[in-house]
Amino acid sequence: MRRFYHVTVLALLIQACAGLPFGLGRPTDTPVPTATATATLTPMDTLTPSVTPTSSPLPTIVRIPTWDPYQPAVTFVPIPIFIGDVTATPNSFVMPTPLGPGPGFVSVEIVDARIYWGSCKPNKTKIVAKVENPEVVFSVIIFVRVKNAFKEDYTPWTTGNTMQNHWNGTFTYWLTANTTEGHNHYKYSWIQVQLVATDDMGEVIGRTQIFPNAISLSPCLGTLP
Repeated sequence: MRRFYHVTVLALLIQACAGLPFGLGRPTDTPVPTATATATLTPMDTLTPSVTPTSSPLPTIVRIPTWDPYQPAVTFVPIPIFIGDVTATPNSFVMPTPLGPGPGFVSVEIVDARIYWGSCKPNKTKIVAKVENPEVVFSVIIFVRVKNAFKEDYTPWTTGNTMQNHWNGTFTYWLTANTTEGHNHYKYSWIQVQLVATDDMGEVIGRTQIFPNAISLSPCLGTLP
């Protein structure tokens, strides 16, 4: 009987332990974690820098004016020139432009600008030339031709004659009417002249302009038919 009692008590204890809540009486069981509350993060305001940036100075642009062909041209106002009591403008008063004889020459002089062929005088003229560099000019050659006084018609240029060297930068030549090639080709004519300077090697180092109306050439009255 006592043995039955102990079995009954043991059965009741086992049944009682089975009805306990989860976790009680089971120290060896792993506890089940409960749900953890999720925290909502609020973004913080972005800090605005208190330093104000300074702007760099902008380069200065200089605009060069462009000429516009459609704009009216600038009107030139002439400056008056006073000559005594008379006022002249550049349009009414023009200074003469000096005309040199040509590169390598200082001056060219023709003594008689009118000569005659035949028996009349003057029948020759002297030509005097001065050069710029006497130390390098060895000779001066003179070339002439005869031109019709009334139209553009010429005789050929001569082959050249050597002027006399005076060794001081001066050269001279006597031109005679009767020995000038083509002197009697026209009734009235001009003798045109050009001078050429050379060194001792015969190289040209100076040349005058062509003097178109250097010497007037015409026959004597008694020579005309």
